[in-house]
Amino acid sequence: MNIISDVNILLVSPNLSSFVARDLKILRERHNVVVRFVNHVNPFRFLGDIRTLWKSDLLFVWFASIYTFPLVIAARLLGKRIVTVVGGYEAANKPELGYGSARSRFLRTLVRRILAMSDQVLAVSRSSELHIQRNLAVASSKIRMLYHGFEDITFNTDDPKTPKVVNVGQLSDETWKIKGIYDFILVAEQMPDIEFIHIGGLRINVTAKLGRPLPPNLRFIGQVPFEQLGQYLSTAKVYLQLSRHESFGCSVAEAMLFRCIPVVSNAAALPEIVGDCGIIIESREAPDVVDAVRRALAMPESEGDRARQRVRAHFSYERRRDALLQVINMLAPK
Repeated sequence: MNIISDVNILLVSPNLSSFVARDLKILRERHNVVVRFVNHVNPFRFLGDIRTLWKSDLLFVWFASIYTFPLVIAARLLGKRIVTVVGGYEAANKPELGYGSARSRFLRTLVRRILAMSDQVLAVSRSSELHIQRNLAVASSKIRMLYHGFEDITFNTDDPKTPKVVNVGQLSDETWKIKGIYDFILVAEQMPDIEFIHIGGLRINVTAKLGRPLPPNLRFIGQVPFEQLGQYLSTAKVYLQLSRHESFGCSVAEAMLFRCIPVVSNAAALPEIVGDCGIIIESREAPDVVDAVRRALAMPESEGDRARQRVRAHFSYERRRDALLQVINMLAPK
């Protein structure tokens, strides 16, 4: 296959999440990329984006949403190629949690239209690929599965692991249940001898949401720079993720790179990421999770080494880079 360079790409996303930033870095290795953050309706900004799209060869969309819909239509009318990466929300159907575009007839139809107009639909896990097919009725021939990719992390492996349990992610009304934050707190309450730490942006008052004081062994750190995050993960023995839905689980994979032993719920892509490392639990009932966490804390540190090697082997930056550039190469104007 001839390698094509210097394709003009317009990348649109609601924000520069870590995984979007990695894709941007990959695309800029070989191509010219302009980035637009689209997270609200702005007619004047849209006109400017149309001018940028006119000069582009390809539209690269992160998340199929009502905000990216107009640009996808414009790209189709202008004859531009379109690549859409589907996140967790678009393909999920969790009416009991009020989560997922697929639970709403309007949003499901909108997402399906975006994917129908796309030349290539990218899923980030086998689980996500299955949800796209089942909940959005997208043909498997149109979907390509590309796992997220993570650059290897260097850190002082001589730092001893301590009996700490960590969770990472934004804390909001939406993530309270879907990401298992409430369950995380309940487990911490039943393990007063173990330190629990949550790291990530705080968009709600945790104590007010819980309706009672937090246990003294639990800390909510808030958002920290990646270097400081690494300090917490490099010394924590266990990473606990009790999500009810995950299209991938980037925080789990990053923790595994720091040799944390993962304890995760059997939900969507989480078992796919963890594999035979750590512990996959069927129940989120606090006593069952407590038992799993204590078993993980008792495991030898070699289990953390196995978790790290799994991410390096299956979810490397290089694997996503090569596959993503191949997608662009196939769609680029010849």
